[in-house]
Amino acid sequence: MGIARRTKEEILTDPDVHAVLIHPKSYLMGEWAIEAMEAGKAVLCEKPAGRGSADTVRLVEAGERTGQLFQVGYCWRYAPSVDRMQEVLKAGHLGKVLQVRAHAGCSHSEADTDHMRQPGDIGGAFYVIGCHVMDRLLLHFGVPTSVNARITKFDGVMTPGAREDAVGAILNYPDKIVTVDFMSWDPLPWTESWDITAYGTEGVMHSRPMPASYKIYSTGRAGLPAGWTEWNETSFPEAWAVRKTVYSPEIAEIGNPVYFDREAAAFANSLRTSAPSNVPASQAHDINRILEALFQSSSRNGAEIPL
Repeated sequence: MGIARRTKEEILTDPDVHAVLIHPKSYLMGEWAIEAMEAGKAVLCEKPAGRGSADTVRLVEAGERTGQLFQVGYCWRYAPSVDRMQEVLKAGHLGKVLQVRAHAGCSHSEADTDHMRQPGDIGGAFYVIGCHVMDRLLLHFGVPTSVNARITKFDGVMTPGAREDAVGAILNYPDKIVTVDFMSWDPLPWTESWDITAYGTEGVMHSRPMPASYKIYSTGRAGLPAGWTEWNETSFPEAWAVRKTVYSPEIAEIGNPVYFDREAAAFANSLRTSAPSNVPASQAHDINRILEALFQSSSRNGAEIPL
C-alpha cells in the first residue's frame, strides 16, 4: 500500500495520524488500544479486543475517559442478510420469537494453528472464531440472563493440540431460548455453513453471512407476504480464503476483502461524522463476559452461569 514502516511510538506521536488499526495477538490488543486512545487516535481494533473481560472493561473506561472513537472488528455482521434479519426482528414480522438456533465453525484446519493456541487465552477456535456468532446474537437479541455449555475435546479423534472439537451452548433469555453449536473442523470454507435461524409464532427466518443469503417463511399475518421468500447476494468469483501464502504460512490468505471494506467504511463514517461506533467496546466486553461464562459452565459440567 506504499505505507512506510514506522515504530508504534512514531505513529502515535504523529499529529497527522488520526486513526489506527490494531491487530496484534490478544494479549496486546487492550494495551495497544488504550495507548492509542490516550494518544488521541481513533481505534479500529480486531476482535476479541483483548484477552477477556478484564481487558475489555478497561477499553470501555478508556473510551469514556478519552472520548475517542473505538470500534471492534466483528466483520461478519456487515452483510445484507444480517441487516435484513435485524429489520425483520425489529419490525416483529416473525411474531413472538421463542427459539433461536445458531451454528458456526472454524475451517481450513485453523483450529490447529498457533493463532488458536495462544497461551493465556481461555479457549481456542471457539473463543477466537466463535466470538463472531456471539456478536450477531447480541446484535439481534441482546445480552442473555444466563448460559449453559459443553465445550468438548474428544481424545484420539482430532489433533490433540487443538483446544476444542465441538461446542453446544444455551443462552437463556426471559422470553426465548437460544441454542448455539460450533464445530472446530468445518469442511466448508469459512462461513458457508454458518446460519442463524429465528423461530417465531408468525414466521421463521434463516440468515447466512457469506455467501450472504436469507430465507423467510411467513404466515402472512405480520406484515410479510405469506409463504417462502428467498434472497441470495450476487456470488463472488473469489472465495473468502483459498490458499496459503508466504505472508500467511499457517492459514489461507484472505482472498475476498468485501467484509473488511464494509467494516472500514463504517469506521470511516463514524470518524468523519461523529456517528456512534458501530461496534463499541461495550459490545466486546459483553461478548467476553458471555464466552467466559460458557467456559465456566463447561468446567462445571454444563451448570447454569448467571450474567
